[in-house]
Amino acid sequence: MDSTEWAEVAETLRAAGYPANRQDLLNHARSQTGDSHLLGLIADLPLGVYRNLVDVRDGLRTKHA
Repeated sequence: MDSTEWAEVAETLRAAGYPANRQDLLNHARSQTGDSHLLGLIADLPLGVYRNLVDVRDGLRTKHA
């Protein structure tokens, strides 16, 4: 994941209600965008609870390293 993709993910999920699980984040993202690539990145997050955007970034880095 490059910095442009991360910026798009962060912008999309900035107003999500945290803590949130992957499905919560995906539901929020779907209400914000129709970008299938961006939604795919979020859908690919590892299962777990995300307390904030830092947790999301770490989950994406782990998955897309």
